[in-house]
Amino acid sequence: MLILLLRTVLVYAFIILAVRLMGKRQISDMQASELVVTLVISDIIAIPMQGVEQPLLSGFLPIMVLVSLEIIVSIIMLKSPKFRNIICGNPVIVVKDGKILENQIKRLRISYEDLYSIMRQQDVFDVREIKYGIIETNGSLSILRNEEENQ
Repeated sequence: MLILLLRTVLVYAFIILAVRLMGKRQISDMQASELVVTLVISDIIAIPMQGVEQPLLSGFLPIMVLVSLEIIVSIIMLKSPKFRNIICGNPVIVVKDGKILENQIKRLRISYEDLYSIMRQQDVFDVREIKYGIIETNGSLSILRNEEENQ
C-alpha cells in the first residue's frame, strides 16, 4: 500500500513536470496535438501507476518521448506556417456582414445554437451587430463588430 502511494506521488510529480515542459495552456487553448498528447499520457501512465510489478520507467519513458515530440512539433510550427496549418488548421469566417455563412457552419459541424451561445458569451445578441465572426483554430469565436455598433 505504501509503495502504491509513493508511486502515485512520483507519477503525479512527473506528469506535472511534463505538462509544464509542454507550456502553459488551458484546455480550451490547446491545439489538437497537445490535447492528444495529454490524453495519451493519461492512458500510458495508468498501467505502471496501478501495477507495482510494472516498473515506473515503462511509463516515464514513453511520456518523455511524447513530451519531446510535442516540443519539437511546437518549435517546427513556430518556424513553418505551412506545417502549423497542417497541424492546427486555419481560422474560418462564419459570420460576414451580419449574415451567418451556412456552408462554413456545416463544414465545421457547429450548430446554430452553439454559435449563438458563443456570441452571447461575448455580449453579442444579434448577428447583425457582427462585421466578421471568425472561428479560431482553438475553437473560440473572434468578433469584429460593425462600425456603427462600436461607437
